[in-house]
Amino acid sequence: MFLYFSYLCPDGYEQRHHLHSQDIEEIHLDTLNCFIAFGFVLQSAYLIDEQGCRTHLPLEAFDGWPMAHHLQKLQEQYQGALIS
Repeated sequence: MFLYFSYLCPDGYEQRHHLHSQDIEEIHLDTLNCFIAFGFVLQSAYLIDEQGCRTHLPLEAFDGWPMAHHLQKLQEQYQGALIS
């Protein structure tokens, strides 16, 4: 799976990057939060899986704070909904 993202540097230049991993985990998404915490402005973020499907990530979800806790809560709610 690939994580593609672009951001504006404080000096106004746009940078584009991508990460590849067998599985995208919280630590990979927290990379985006690190950029924001240092004053960069996220322009786009999306995942592309092995089948080529693109999933756009909501930029407002990245606020500069680690998201592991939020993802764990979301997973618990999702699992609870499946059991119900």
